[in-house]
Amino acid sequence: MPQRLFIGLFLFLAAVVFAVAPLPPVYRSVGIVLCSYLAFAGAGMPVAYLTALIAPPLGLIQGTGDWLIMLPIVLAGNLLAMLGLEYAWRLPAVIVSPVLLVVPAFVAWQLSQRELFEVALPWAVAERSWVLLHLLVGVAGVLVALFIDRRRTAASTSG
Repeated sequence: MPQRLFIGLFLFLAAVVFAVAPLPPVYRSVGIVLCSYLAFAGAGMPVAYLTALIAPPLGLIQGTGDWLIMLPIVLAGNLLAMLGLEYAWRLPAVIVSPVLLVVPAFVAWQLSQRELFEVALPWAVAERSWVLLHLLVGVAGVLVALFIDRRRTAASTSG
């Protein structure tokens, strides 16, 4: 139990570092997402929710307007990804969680191109990169969580 607590605390603090680091918003968001998936694998779902939903607003400490504009998209994607991970755990989560992670960004991308919802988001012309990178990190995060879960299950049944 203490080992999981320390792992969860470390991964939460790593996500906070990603959130406040002077990085472009896409890398900050990807770092938080990766830490959230690793927190799920190492410490469980409550720590994953904590990491996914509390770390991004702490990025406002840095004070950039770009992060403030992207924060609703990041928070919505993180919440949906963790819900997909929790409710579709095991093999369906490999598809469900990453897709739910990118749904808010994809919707914002598509709607921002329409005249009624026209808004200049800070990702400039890198919308496709944002969506694909988050999709890739989501799939990798779920696969790592599955791998760690299988190793943990195998170790508990054999020993």
